[in-house]
Amino acid sequence: MSENHTEEILAMLRDELVSKSTLFLAPVDSFIERIIYFYIFNILRNDPDRTIVWLCLKDSKDEVFDKFDEFGFNVVDFKDCLWFIDVGTMNQEPQDNTYYCTSRTDYTKMALYAAKLSSEQDNIVFVIDDLTILASDTFQVIENFIKYVEKSVKEKGGSVVSMLGKGILQSDNEALMKSFFDVIVDVQHGGEMHANIGLNSFDLQYKIEEGTITFEYLKKKIKRDRLKILIVDDEPDIPELLKLMLSKEPFDFIEAYGGYEAIDLAISELPDIILLDIMMPDIDGYEVVQKLKDSKVACDIPIIMVSAKSDVDDKIKGMELGIDDYVSKPFDMRELDARIKMVMKRSGWSPDAI
Repeated sequence: MSENHTEEILAMLRDELVSKSTLFLAPVDSFIERIIYFYIFNILRNDPDRTIVWLCLKDSKDEVFDKFDEFGFNVVDFKDCLWFIDVGTMNQEPQDNTYYCTSRTDYTKMALYAAKLSSEQDNIVFVIDDLTILASDTFQVIENFIKYVEKSVKEKGGSVVSMLGKGILQSDNEALMKSFFDVIVDVQHGGEMHANIGLNSFDLQYKIEEGTITFEYLKKKIKRDRLKILIVDDEPDIPELLKLMLSKEPFDFIEAYGGYEAIDLAISELPDIILLDIMMPDIDGYEVVQKLKDSKVACDIPIIMVSAKSDVDDKIKGMELGIDDYVSKPFDMRELDARIKMVMKRSGWSPDAI
């Protein structure tokens, strides 16, 4: 995947989580910590006016800097944007951009520092580096602390970020910790990440190769028993024929009779698959494919071209643009039915499994 695609996803996450409290929840043997460091490094690199406040419950300030280096994220140029609430002793020599508490359970002082930093600087990102340590205390104390920090940070346009390993806490305690956050980013084995932010659902995949993290959009599995099929053909008889011949299959149909109409319907209706003619009165099927592949919301919709143009060059042109299959007119309805199901099974659809 290209670096530009990774940057696009990171920009989306920054925009969506800018004023939210977010918990990254992941298996304990996953790369959750590296992802958090990458996310924070990306904020520093792209928004240097924003301040990061790191609550050191698990690692000290020095250990946090060591991990940035270990993970390959050079934060030397951003040290003025990083503040820490660390655990120290009476004899500790003060360091720049650092406040000290006497213990990891000194919630009053930690909360006061969070409020002070929030009042002095807008849009801070407050990082709680490990919720497991907090969870060792009573629920009421944890709730009061997190709610106070969230209120202080959000009033000034900031956000809260934390992480928690799945299965470390008892299920009831894990559920309680999750309830404090607006967004749960569910990191799963196999490099998948899922989150519901408002009315939007995000399904992402990450890869870590030679220390480098990349992101891509994860193609959603189709879990309903009936498919929504968009038929695009400038001859009205063709959609009617297809609907009649495939009436016994678990398919629902919408129709478009031109290229621009097809694009509008694909983006607004998000069909599961598109049967697309090439020759149309406004723009041809190839241009429709190109515009859909350029769309963030419709780029993953499978497309089968159904056309009287049967030359090899026509098929190759469609495949180079990213179509999933090609059926020549006149077509056998059994073949078209089989090809629809074949393409959709590759996308995770199986009506027998519903």
